[in-house]
Amino acid sequence: MVGSAVPQPQPFRFPSSSSISRVGPTPAHLITTAASLRLGHFLHHRFLLQSSFKNIAYLGHVPRLKDLWHETFIRFKRANFLHWSEDAASAACSSCTWFFSGEGSRNNPGHIGRSDLGTSRRISHNGRGWTNILLAVNVLVFIAQVATQGKLLVWGAKINSLIDEGQLWRLATSAFLHANITHLMVNCYSLNSVGPTVEAISGPRRYLAVYFTSAIASSATSYWFCKAPAVGASGAIFGLVGSFAVFVLRHRGLVRGGKEDLRHIAHVIVLNMVIGLLSKGIDNWGHLGGLVGGAATSWLLGPAWRYESTSNDGRKVFADRAPIFALIKTKRTPP
Repeated sequence: MVGSAVPQPQPFRFPSSSSISRVGPTPAHLITTAASLRLGHFLHHRFLLQSSFKNIAYLGHVPRLKDLWHETFIRFKRANFLHWSEDAASAACSSCTWFFSGEGSRNNPGHIGRSDLGTSRRISHNGRGWTNILLAVNVLVFIAQVATQGKLLVWGAKINSLIDEGQLWRLATSAFLHANITHLMVNCYSLNSVGPTVEAISGPRRYLAVYFTSAIASSATSYWFCKAPAVGASGAIFGLVGSFAVFVLRHRGLVRGGKEDLRHIAHVIVLNMVIGLLSKGIDNWGHLGGLVGGAATSWLLGPAWRYESTSNDGRKVFADRAPIFALIKTKRTPP
């Protein structure tokens, strides 16, 4: 999220589109984004489901999900990526598909047979559908900004005094507006790098919930702690990073490389915050709000896979035990 470093005057005078548009990424902002893109590339390749679902090992012969992975690594720069065994049985596809796609319910742990191998492959290819839509929306909104000569930007930016007057839509619309073409390209590239990974492991509904909740949390935090006008999708993108961090923490006993993933995430977050504190024009409060909002939403909605039992044919059965399901069950249970 990019914000103006100049406090708005009182009484408020409606800003011109040019005054907001000039608030673009500084060199420090670009350095910060480069670090974020490094994380995005790492996550994108680390959890690239297209390669993960090609070869699956049989879960019935191992006590834990992580044991099905053989320590044969594909080298990509300096990171190690898991390569799954080729002598796989399609019966394992049920738990793996269910684990990584975020679909299903806690009461239906799922036993999917051979016929669902194609389904898992479709997930691996089409797991970024909503990311593509969000990218398209951001681009189309920016085109509309240009077509309206900045009027749309002024109408939807996070401007505190106008939010005080009841224009609450700005808490959401500001996440789809951008100060200039460079700002748009940087955020779209970051979303394209991080988004597909989170969408694939969370499923489309939870992915959208995390994205929009993070966007609003980012704007709300910026509203409370930063008086300057602000626009940009980076708060929502930080929310996706927070969601991924929760996923890794929650499944650190099931997924290899969790500590390495968390180190990458921590380094990028700290670097972003430090550079933001030393620079003008970066809304650190918005970034922090998006990060916390995404992490909290992911903690509540899941996925939170837990080992349940072993089926008669030896397959390990996992169920989604996200807190939201327990809350719904408690609400529906009569006193």
